[in-house]
Amino acid sequence: MKIGKIAAVLLVLALVGTLLGGCGSTKTEAPPKQDADFLMGSWFARTASKDGATVDAYDVFNGYFSLYFTDKGDCTMSIDQDHALVKWELTDDGVTLTGDSTYPITFPDESRKTMVIVINGIDVLMEKYEEEVTETSK
Repeated sequence: MKIGKIAAVLLVLALVGTLLGGCGSTKTEAPPKQDADFLMGSWFARTASKDGATVDAYDVFNGYFSLYFTDKGDCTMSIDQDHALVKWELTDDGVTLTGDSTYPITFPDESRKTMVIVINGIDVLMEKYEEEVTETSK
C-alpha cells in the first residue's frame, strides 16, 4: 500500500512538472522579413522632446542612444556603452519593443527613414543609418 501512495505522488509530481514546464516556454516566431526590411539595421537618436521642449538626444542620454534590429525579432538597445537585448514585433501602429518595459514606436512619415520611440514619456526621434555609397566603396 505504501508503494502505491509513493507511485501516485510521483505520478502527480511528474504531471505537475510537465504542465508547469509548458507554461513558461512560448516559442516566438520571427516576424516576416519582407514586411520589415525597412526596419533592419541601425537607428540613432537625434532629438528628445517632452512638453513642447526639444533637445539634442545626446544631452538626454549622456551619450549615444541607438537601436539595432535583426530579422530574427531581436533588437539591441544601446545607451552609450550599455546594451540590452529586447524583442520587437510589427503592430498596426508601428513597432513595439518588449524587454523589462514596453516601448511603442511610430513612423512620422511614409518614407520610414525616421521613427519616434517613447521612453519614460519622452519622444525620441531616431533616424535610420544609411551608409553613404562613394565611388571607392562600389
